[in-house]
Amino acid sequence: MDETSRALAEEMLAAYEPFVRRRLEERGIDVSDAMAAALEEGRAWLRERLESLLSVPYAQQTRSPLEVFQEAMRFPTEVLDAAGVEPPDRDAVVGNALPGDRHDLAPASSQDLGEGPWRAHIAWGAAKAVAITRPAVALLSRDLMDGSRVESAVSAAGYRLEVWRRAPEDAEEVRRPTVVFVDLTHPDADRVIRGASQGARVVAFGPHVDDLAMVRATALGATEAVPRSRFFRSVGAWLPQIV
Repeated sequence: MDETSRALAEEMLAAYEPFVRRRLEERGIDVSDAMAAALEEGRAWLRERLESLLSVPYAQQTRSPLEVFQEAMRFPTEVLDAAGVEPPDRDAVVGNALPGDRHDLAPASSQDLGEGPWRAHIAWGAAKAVAITRPAVALLSRDLMDGSRVESAVSAAGYRLEVWRRAPEDAEEVRRPTVVFVDLTHPDADRVIRGASQGARVVAFGPHVDDLAMVRATALGATEAVPRSRFFRSVGAWLPQIV
C-alpha cells in the first residue's frame, strides 16, 4: 500500500465511529451498548476491507474506498433494525443506489466525513487516475524482492508496474502491458512468454548457468533472454522511451 492509500485508510478509519455517532445524534437515537459494539465491529471490518482493497495496484481496485465505507453502515443498521427503529423516508434515487442503507446512514460523498477524509480521498483519486493512464509493465515473479527492485526503475521511466505471482487467466490481460519481464524460474514462464509475445515486448531473465532456458525463451518469442545479473544491473534499459 502506498502512502496516499495508507493516508486515506487512516482518515476513513478515524472518521467511522464519529460519523455514525453524529448521524444517530441527528435522529435523536442514543448509542446503546449494542450499538457501541457494532461500531467497534464495523471499524474492524472496515480496516480489513480497506487494507485488502488499497494494497493491490490501482488498476485492480474494482471498488472505491467510499463504497466500502458505505457498506460498513450495515453494522449500525442491523442494530437499529433489531431495536425496531422505524427507517426514515428516503429519496428514491438514493434508495436504489444504496438499498441496504435502510436508515440513511451512509455518506453521500467523502465530504460528509470531514475535511481530512475528503482531501485524502481526492488525493487517492488523483493518484489512481495517473496510475491507470500510464502504460503498464508486468513482472512475472514469485520473488518479493524482485518487485521492489523493478518498481523504482519502472516508475522513473513513466510506467506503472503490475506484479504477476502467476500467469493471468485472461489471454488479453497477458498481452495488455507494453513490456513483460519474465523470471525463467517461474513455472508459468513459458506460458506467459508465448502469450505476451503476441502483443508486448518480452524480456526474460534467469540464472546465468541455464543457457537452455534462455534459448527456449527466445524460441517461444521473447525479445530478449538474459542472465539475471545483467537484467537487474539496469532494469530501465529494457524499457522503451515514452514519447
